[in-house]
Amino acid sequence: MTRAQTERVVESLLARERLPATVEISILFADNETIQELNRDYRGIDAPTDVLSFPLHTRAELEAADDEAEVLLGDVVVSVDRAREQAREQGHSLSQEVALLLAHGVLHLVGYDHGSPEEAERMREAERQVLAGAAYLDRAR
Repeated sequence: MTRAQTERVVESLLARERLPATVEISILFADNETIQELNRDYRGIDAPTDVLSFPLHTRAELEAADDEAEVLLGDVVVSVDRAREQAREQGHSLSQEVALLLAHGVLHLVGYDHGSPEEAERMREAERQVLAGAAYLDRAR
């Protein structure tokens, strides 16, 4: 996934969420070993995962932010190794899987969760909307 494609996914999601004009997100594309270490250190789960998010604000804090404020949302870590495995399992491209994981991670940064079936469906719907027509991810740029 190119930088331009990454920015397109994130910008599409942020526009949908109507956040302050300027936000900053740290994105790390990692291997399974790195994400397992982070998962162990920060969540107490000693296993690799596909994506981790480290939000710095609650949704209420984001909604209360001045429209002109620069807001640091937090960090997203995507395991490219897991994305590759899941893309193969799902029958779509690596770029599409990385985009889905990135969208999922950023949604966590802006207050989404999937602790209940209703929350999970709301999050899946947001992912679908952000990635609708994401065939551009498979074109070289």
